[in-house]
Order: sequence, then C-alpha cells, then structure tokens
Amino acid sequence: MGIFSKAFRPKALAPTDDAYYSPGGSYYGGYGLSETGITVGSESAMRQITVYNCVKVLYNCVSQMPCQLMQDVDGVKSKAKDHSLYKVIGKTPNGWMTSPQIWGQAIVHVSLRGNFYAFKMKMGDKVLALLPIHPDRVNVVQNKDWSLTYKVSGAELKEYSQDEILHIRGMSLDGFTGMNPIEYARECIGLGMASNQFLARWFGKGMHPGAIITSPDYLDPVTHANKWQAFKIKYGGLNASQDLMLLDGNSKIEFPPIKLVDAQFLEQMRLNESQICGMFGVPLILVQAGENPATYASSTEFKRNFVDMTLAPIAVNFETTIDRDCLTDKEQDRYYTKYNLNSLLRGNLTERVAAYKDGINAEIWNPNECRSWEDMNSYEGGDEFRTRTSTIKESDKIKQTDKKSPNEEGE
Repeated sequence: MGIFSKAFRPKALAPTDDAYYSPGGSYYGGYGLSETGITVGSESAMRQITVYNCVKVLYNCVSQMPCQLMQDVDGVKSKAKDHSLYKVIGKTPNGWMTSPQIWGQAIVHVSLRGNFYAFKMKMGDKVLALLPIHPDRVNVVQNKDWSLTYKVSGAELKEYSQDEILHIRGMSLDGFTGMNPIEYARECIGLGMASNQFLARWFGKGMHPGAIITSPDYLDPVTHANKWQAFKIKYGGLNASQDLMLLDGNSKIEFPPIKLVDAQFLEQMRLNESQICGMFGVPLILVQAGENPATYASSTEFKRNFVDMTLAPIAVNFETTIDRDCLTDKEQDRYYTKYNLNSLLRGNLTERVAAYKDGINAEIWNPNECRSWEDMNSYEGGDEFRTRTSTIKESDKIKQTDKKSPNEEGE
C-alpha cells in the first residue's frame, strides 16, 4: 500500500495545466469567470460561507452514517463480517483513514466536483483497500466498446481500467462522468462572493464619515490639517460624544445617516443563500441561514425531509456503486452494502426510544435487538417478538377464556 501513497497524493494544478481540461474543454475544478468578474471554482467556492456550510452539513451527516456490508442467506439478513470488504468499507479503508473519513471525503468531492474516485488495491477479486484520488487529476474516457479508461496524472500519467477504480458520480449528462455543480451554479456563487467582497471593502476602506464639516473658504493644506487635527482631538471618541461643539468661520456640520446597504441588497443576499442551499439540498435551518427562525416542530420536519430527499438518495447512490465496483457479479447475489440512516438519531434519545417502542409493539424488532443498538446487554426473554404494553392480543384473550376459574365455570 505504501507504493501508492506518493503517486496518489493530491496535486494542486493551475487552470492553465493541460491536466485540468476535459475532452469538452471545461476546467476540471469548475473554474470560470462569472459575470461579476470573479473567478469561481470548486476550491474558491468554499470561501463562500453558505457553500462551505452546506458541504460541511453533508460531510457531517454522511460520515455519521455507518457503512456496512450485509448478506442475505435464505432470507436471513446479517452483517457479513467474514468478508474482506466488510472492514474496508466499514472500518479502515486504508492505512491512514477511517470509514467516516473516506465517505465524508466522497460526498465533499461529489458536491464540489461531481465525482469521487478511489484506487482499489485487490488480491484476485477481493478488494483489500481503497485509496482516494483527487478528482482534478482524473480524466475519464469512454472507449469504443463502451468501457471506461481512467487517466490519472501524477509523477507520470497512468491509465486504469474500470476494474481498478471505484467511481461514485453525481448527476450526469453523459452517463459516465458526474456534472460539476459549481460549474453550473457559477453565477449564483459568484454573486454571493461578490456581495461578501463588497461588504468587506465597505468596512475595510472607510469613506463613511461620522460627521462632515463644511467651510465656505478654501483651506490651504496646513490650515486644513490643523483644523482637522483640532476637531479630532476635541470631539473625537466616545467621551466627547455629548460635548458642546463650536464652529467658527461660518462653517457647518452635517451628520450623515448610518445606512450600510439598502433593503434590496440584503434581500438579494438572502435569496442567494436560499439558492445555494437548494443546490445542495440542505435546509436553511441547518446552515443557520434564512430570515425567519424555525420553530422546533418545523425544524424537525425540515430534518426529516432532508433525510428523505437528500441523504437517502446519496446513500442509495453510494450503496449501489460500492456493490457494482467492489463485489463480483456472483457475490452481489448474496452481499450488499447498507448505510444505517438511523444513526442520524443518535443524539436524540427521546426519538430513538419512541421509535424502539413502536417497533417492538408492532413486532418489527425484539427488545434485545434494540438494546444491542444502544450497546446494552441482552436479557432473558428479550428475543421474543411480542408486545410490551398492557394491551392483550386476541390470542391471549382466547387462552384466558379457556382457563376460567372453577367458580366462573359453575356460573
């Protein structure tokens, strides 16, 4: 594994480097000049705080969901701990990363570049390790027989077949490479970056005087400097904010109103936040954006929609890709990858307990299964599938009817 560590180290490429260009002529990092005059790319877009927050939310959520290799044997599902891929995708994909780190990196690459690539170290058909490759170094070519070749730049240009690369792609137009979302949202992100730069310059470069003194006479540089210094010493600072001001020479003073930006500018910034969050499928509440704060009830619903509409499709995309690229056709009849989205409730004990209660009473789970998910020991009788409430099932009522007391039978 060490022989690949240097060759697959990410390399920062300049936009003029040939390795940046795809066959279509666009930059790999989504680099391009927006109408605001700002160059927007996958790296620079992260300096826009809304983009950074959205990507961070996706990273935190995906890295929190355990990735497990499961097996289905005669209808009995269980963890495939004996398979070599179980540890690779669920524990340690390589010598320096953990499972949460590599899948978190995968969603970052897909979100910012549309593709995630990893070299598969194999022994026969068994995948023993996954080595991430920076997307900017990979050029995908579709051959005449519809197979794919991955050209990876590094110390030297190397070509790899589909069997050697794990490729998770986002939304695609050509079917074999993911679209770079930053490239298609360049104008929106560029507008947000331009707004931030405007505010930074507004605060940083001054030209916002607290008072303007107008003199009817032309002042030579020496007199101008003396008067300016005198007024600053006498009336500058908080301690002199209420002092009596005396102006001579028919001078006039004006206090301009404090007006940072107009309402339309602020509205545009809020709209820009919403558009960027919509691009990533992240609710405004999760990035602490938006004008109206959400209530607890509405924020909970937002989170549920976020799991259903954003995280679940991501999980399905990752699961099916891992199955396709890391399992043989024969193995796919028995093994499959599964993300545990229930882990997103790990920080909410109340919701977890309520879900366990409903599942146990509906005989979906037994108590010992739920206790194992909480790292608690099992107890005798906890493997039975039966309700744990005071409600008596019809079968129990029949049994109780058959076991009437002698007095009841005499009556």
